[in-house]
Amino acid sequence: MPYEAFVATVRERGSYESGEAKEVAEAVIAALGRRLTPEAAEHLGDQLPPPLAEVLAQAPARSETWGVEEFCAHIAALLGTDTETAEEYARTVLTAVADQVTGGELNKVISRLPSGYAAFFGHPELAD
Repeated sequence: MPYEAFVATVRERGSYESGEAKEVAEAVIAALGRRLTPEAAEHLGDQLPPPLAEVLAQAPARSETWGVEEFCAHIAALLGTDTETAEEYARTVLTAVADQVTGGELNKVISRLPSGYAAFFGHPELAD
């Protein structure tokens, strides 16, 4: 899926303005990139549009150990919003990611995260 189509999916699912959808998508992907190991971020990035893969690649070399609440707090800080809105952003973007990547890659990503993250990807049944 091209980058513009990914952003359009986020815009439609979240009922966002075009610029807001791009900002939200990149902030959530950046936060996810900080949460994943560099190797996992690279593998996920291989299946995302190049601009999002670049956002993932810019994550620090050491993965964070955030639970769901810290993940949402980080997104909220990046976007200057509250954690409830950040949670909504995470669900919107990460369900679009789930639609973009193969089932095997999605399972790998979810297996590397605490169980609460699976619901963000639209697959709570994959939680441990």
